[in-house]
Amino acid sequence: METVQFFVNYFISLFEPLRGTWVWPGLAETGKFLGTHLLSGMVPAFFIAGAISIFLDKQRITKLMGANANPLVAYPVAAFSGGILTVCSCGVVPIFTSIMQQGAGIGPAFTFLMSSPAVNLIALTYTYSLLGSDFLFGRALAVLVSSIFIGLSMRVFFGKGNIEEPPKGIIIVEDDDHSDSEIFMFFVLLILFMITSTGTLDSLITPIMNKLAISGPLMPRIGVLCVLLLAIILFCKKYFSKGEIKLWLKKSYSLFVMIFPKVVGGIFVCGCLAAMINLTDYMIYFDDNNVLGNILIALIAALMYFGTIVGVTIVSTLHDFGMHGGPAMTLLLAGPAISLPSVLALIPIVGVKKALSFLLAVILFSTISGFVFGLTF
Repeated sequence: METVQFFVNYFISLFEPLRGTWVWPGLAETGKFLGTHLLSGMVPAFFIAGAISIFLDKQRITKLMGANANPLVAYPVAAFSGGILTVCSCGVVPIFTSIMQQGAGIGPAFTFLMSSPAVNLIALTYTYSLLGSDFLFGRALAVLVSSIFIGLSMRVFFGKGNIEEPPKGIIIVEDDDHSDSEIFMFFVLLILFMITSTGTLDSLITPIMNKLAISGPLMPRIGVLCVLLLAIILFCKKYFSKGEIKLWLKKSYSLFVMIFPKVVGGIFVCGCLAAMINLTDYMIYFDDNNVLGNILIALIAALMYFGTIVGVTIVSTLHDFGMHGGPAMTLLLAGPAISLPSVLALIPIVGVKKALSFLLAVILFSTISGFVFGLTF
């Protein structure tokens, strides 16, 4: 913690001349985030997200989601595979169209459409960093359950048909260069690295490392991270080509450049707004876990464009200023899952009835999930 506080204080000192100006609260909040969450969770998550894009081909994900597949397999696979991708409510539409064209049933496809933007690895990491473990596990479980029920609802009302004609320019290529066990072990190493970097395993690591004469506030964790990093490097050298490794690093970097500035910008803006606007004046509508408040926030969230990453910052700020956990969870679910632009993009693909039904389903199940979360936590 002393090391983290040093970096926070150093960042703030760089902008000391701006103390007292309107930008200072935003800078202070940004410095706090960079010092406490950047290296400990966000950076490893970007490397995993890049690996998903390069090494986990889409055919592996979609082959179990066929219209005639066992629903006990198809729907959980659709929910999980959607959750490991890093896309927004609009960016998921082409992928959704592709898996429909490749034979996925309407139910699993709409399950995938809900889960992909609503939750992913980076979003979960960020949710834990800003909102804590209750929201982390609550969000993950709510997306899993809600997306499956949404998919089942669409299947009941519209059957199991799919899109007959593929949209131009969308190609999914199956890659069999690596076995499932190799890919699995690679992701195990990456996830272990990320979990260790966040300090989750400190209570297990510290006693063991202390016996090896490695002690100090962060040294046991750093020691294990060095071992895991070496294992990842050796694994990559053995199983992946230099070209694949370059593609992985390039993709991780591109995701970082695309997403992280928005995260920092969102933190800065929320910090400034929190200082300039008394947000508690507007929390009277959402400071209690009632059905009407959850429906209202779900409706608002479902019509606006709500980034899955930056949205966590917004929810965190509103929660700090009095928003109850129930409406906060509803906002966290409905906001990233769908938006007016994504509805308009869906209409030419699935038709007006299916697009509007999906919109209503997201509002309904987000409301229910948020309300239940508010009662439970």
